Amino acid sequence: MKLEAAGEETQSTEEVLKAQIALPIPNSPAYDYKIPQEFSSKIKPGVRVQIPFRNKKIIGVVVSHDKGQSFKGLRDIIAVLDEEPILRECDLMLSQWMSEEYYCSWGEALNQLIPNYLLSKTSSVDFFNEKYKILEDSVSVSVAPSPHELTEEQSQVLDLVQREEGKPALIQGVTGSGKTEVYLRLIEKYLDRGKSSICLFPEIALSEQIKHTFIERFSSRLEILHSRLTPLEKFKAWLKIKSGKVQIVLGPRSALFAPFSNLGLIIIDEEQEFTYKQDQVPRYHTREAAKKLAELTGAQLVMGTATPSLETRYACDSGAVARAVLTKRVTDRTLPQVEIVDMSEEFQRKKRPVLFSDRLKEEIDKNLQEKQGTLIFLNRRGFSTFIHCLSCGTILSCGSCEVPLTFHMGDGKLLCHYCEFKCKVLLNCPDCGQPTLKYGGMGTEKLESEIAKVFPRAKIGRADSDIARKKGKVTQVLNDFKEGKIDILIGTQMIAKGFDFPQVTLVGVVLADVGLSLPDFRANEKTFQLLTQVAGRAGRGDVPGRVIIQTYQHDHHVIQNASRQDYEHFYSEEVERRKELSYPPFSNLVNIILKGKVEKRLLDFANELRFHFDQHNKDKESVVLGPAPLPIHKLRDYYRWHLMIKGTDKAKILQHIRETLAEIKKPSAIQLLVDVDPVSVL
Repeated sequence: MKLEAAGEETQSTEEVLKAQIALPIPNSPAYDYKIPQEFSSKIKPGVRVQIPFRNKKIIGVVVSHDKGQSFKGLRDIIAVLDEEPILRECDLMLSQWMSEEYYCSWGEALNQLIPNYLLSKTSSVDFFNEKYKILEDSVSVSVAPSPHELTEEQSQVLDLVQREEGKPALIQGVTGSGKTEVYLRLIEKYLDRGKSSICLFPEIALSEQIKHTFIERFSSRLEILHSRLTPLEKFKAWLKIKSGKVQIVLGPRSALFAPFSNLGLIIIDEEQEFTYKQDQVPRYHTREAAKKLAELTGAQLVMGTATPSLETRYACDSGAVARAVLTKRVTDRTLPQVEIVDMSEEFQRKKRPVLFSDRLKEEIDKNLQEKQGTLIFLNRRGFSTFIHCLSCGTILSCGSCEVPLTFHMGDGKLLCHYCEFKCKVLLNCPDCGQPTLKYGGMGTEKLESEIAKVFPRAKIGRADSDIARKKGKVTQVLNDFKEGKIDILIGTQMIAKGFDFPQVTLVGVVLADVGLSLPDFRANEKTFQLLTQVAGRAGRGDVPGRVIIQTYQHDHHVIQNASRQDYEHFYSEEVERRKELSYPPFSNLVNIILKGKVEKRLLDFANELRFHFDQHNKDKESVVLGPAPLPIHKLRDYYRWHLMIKGTDKAKILQHIRETLAEIKKPSAIQLLVDVDPVSVL
């Protein structure tokens, strides 16, 4: 007998139905709950239920159910929230894999696959009731014919990918070689088989730009998913996909979890992009999750880029990934001519730092006269990237993050790019009181201001994360640029890849070497990829392109290889360096990040963690680095230390971490994050 009013728990020896419920709680297992008789026909894996947990009522997902003997503490499910499972069997399997691979609870991984609209909805949902009924009774089945004939290389690539069905494939094609057309043909072939496709892009703005090409070809069979949709908009799109009203989904990483019942193809464009790694729990990498989803569903995984990640390119060498190569641009267009300008010489000649070399000014002026588009790339936003006092040497920093404040002229504020702290512009140094503050460094906002001074009649636009905060603004700027309403577009890495601007004949790169000095073993790779990708925006129309790379390290092998767009030479050099240092792809990395407001307590716990991990790692299968402060040592008032673990057996590393954390008590004031396969250690 259940004595709920008295607060007593179910205690019976008869055989009962029980369900295993995954909860979105860190480090929690799936919990057993009793299935009341009235819910026995409704409980299925993949439905949401409301359950009592501690002193609250929360939502969990049924992951399995069976019969068993009840025991003390088994509590009743309160309500079943779905008429039918909202998650597929492959969703349950994929999320379980994500929880094991990326060190999170099963419920946390499951929440990644459920629309936010449903995460907070506690009433029962019938997906096909009148309120959410999809009004279209029929689905458009027409596919517009391609306006393009495939080149011989494109045809060969298409054939190779189809022959390698069942195995991940990489399309490595130079910028402008027509990878998108190959994607479209592959999608058509899977549509002919009654199969659906997911096509992922690294940026929302890129998805918005490319959608027009897809709409022209596939019309109403297409849906777009991204984080800027409202929860209700996402839910309605999710319903259309789940009900089979659309067969193609575009979007950034979260679109991977579109609930197709007949998935046939997954495409990851610009697969090297680091935005495919999620920086919140679950910290999954889209590429690896896509491989697992393809394995679970039998779908074909196709990745495309001009500059593959070292991990993917190395997987091609080992035979784990098929590789198809496009060496030429379509319609015999040539790759842009690249010129390196040594800014050290420019400084010596003018006896002062300059933003623009005479060569870049000359080429911009030429483009303006000929009414051709110019793209200027600088991977820093803001006006001045640091402010220092000439009297006492103080650099104005964020008190919460200990990073230099950046001056943003548009807001008239000093801003921290990490915690969004803002303050008014200061006239006097806060330390010595002298009016000797100097604004140094530069970002895209200052670049825009300086170009406007040199070319006052030019129409100038800017695309960076400051602009992206205004809904629809980046898309508007990019459309205006494409339509010729903007002469010169200035931007950060968001404009460096994927975009096709036929009118752009000149690309200028300012401070090309800014990323090479970062304390990151991937710094060379990231810099090479960015330079090669942004150079590839030039000359995609009928007029050949030119690229001016301004740098203080003109003879650096990364700069030289990027100027030649020579990926293979860069890869052969970089992969040897990684091998010598035992970095990915020759090892796995797990970064344990510790955050706390009292640094001594934080360091004491970090040392304790290191000691206990070493006890489990007595055979020295893994190498432990640290504890050490992170490069950005203080962030949002929290000090940050980390342990980096490097080894060839990822499963063994994670096992040792679980064993270590199970035997030590973490102080509640300390936050602990486990980042598997980190793409950055800043």
